[in-house]
Amino acid sequence: MTKSVKYVSKRADSDLLKFFLAAAKIMETDSVSVHVAGEVAAWRIEIDAFDEQYEWLNTSELTSIVIISIGVSRARIYIDRRPEQNKDDQFDRALFDALVFTVDGSPTGNAPQLTSAQAMQINELIDEVFGRDINLSSAAFKDPKTLQSVLRSHQSIIERLQRMTLEVGEQTTRARSDLEAEYVELKKQLEDQVAAERLEYQKAIDSERALLAQRADEVAARARVLDDRNNTHVRRELHEKLKARLADRFKKLDLTPETKRARWPIHLGVTASAALLALLVYSLTSEALVVTSRADSTVAERILVIAKSATASLGFLGIISWYLRWMNRWFERLAENEFQLKQFELDITRAQWVVETAFEWKISQQSPIPDPLLENISRNLFINSEKDVNADMHPADYLASALIGKASNVKLAVPGAEIELGPKALNGAGKGA
Repeated sequence: MTKSVKYVSKRADSDLLKFFLAAAKIMETDSVSVHVAGEVAAWRIEIDAFDEQYEWLNTSELTSIVIISIGVSRARIYIDRRPEQNKDDQFDRALFDALVFTVDGSPTGNAPQLTSAQAMQINELIDEVFGRDINLSSAAFKDPKTLQSVLRSHQSIIERLQRMTLEVGEQTTRARSDLEAEYVELKKQLEDQVAAERLEYQKAIDSERALLAQRADEVAARARVLDDRNNTHVRRELHEKLKARLADRFKKLDLTPETKRARWPIHLGVTASAALLALLVYSLTSEALVVTSRADSTVAERILVIAKSATASLGFLGIISWYLRWMNRWFERLAENEFQLKQFELDITRAQWVVETAFEWKISQQSPIPDPLLENISRNLFINSEKDVNADMHPADYLASALIGKASNVKLAVPGAEIELGPKALNGAGKGA
């Protein structure tokens, strides 16, 4: 195997691709292998059917291709830019690439070989693409005048770059100094402005504080005056409002719908009980009349039916008496509440007069009103009347009191007999009820 290495100037991706496509046509191979930096595997680019995803390589000015190669069974041309493959090269890898052309001369059966004409065309293609740059660079070193001209030009460029660097440094220093001076000046102006504004704000705050303190003193003085004078007006206004509410209450002095609904079960129960007892009295009275009218009835039978009728009558009279007393008690309570409201209104007016008198006494005499005088003018204020002790009397007591009053006993004359009821029996009847 023969290996030929030629160092050529580094070219962009588009130039390398064009060279290897042309070489592939000469070597009669159908694809080019390209490995781009950052890709895991190499690309196989078909010559006749160029894929659109590799189209950017035709115009790329980068040097992103790491390995590019073409080959047939016995020959191969490639450029390998990997550092580990070129660590022994003496050329600067930033400017030159190693173009390797290998040919295997050993027979390998019927595999086609690279012909001399193809090898010649490939060398001509290499000289055509890469040889021009090499010839131009070597010509400069063969002619001393040209070399001196290049060196003088190079030295002139270096001196010009040095002067430009110096000038840029001086300009940068001056610009920095100017910026620092401008910064210091602006900082001083800003600090002075902030100090002046802070002073103005402090003066405004002090002025507002003094004004607020003055207004606070005025409000406190006004409050003291109002405490002495406006209390009377407020008290009188509250008195008028309270009187108005009491007057409104007098107009609507009645039970609430909820209380009325709560009394309905009592009305219904009393009505039903009275009706039932009335029917029972009628039935027992009719039976007593029938029994007493018969000549063959015994005294025991007559006493029994008369006692039944009398008991039912007493029950009927008792529940009617209790119901009337209960209703009368409700009316009494309504009237009592109305009288209490009237008394309350009078007490409020009287209390208002007492308070006004006490304040006027204090203002005029510079001392509180004497306690004996205050006690006399405020006597019996807001004191309710005593409760009726008979309000909670049992209905049986009402019935007994209505029937016998202060009597010690009651005698009931019945046909053929006489029934006498004493205080113990009446009290027992009341407790049993």
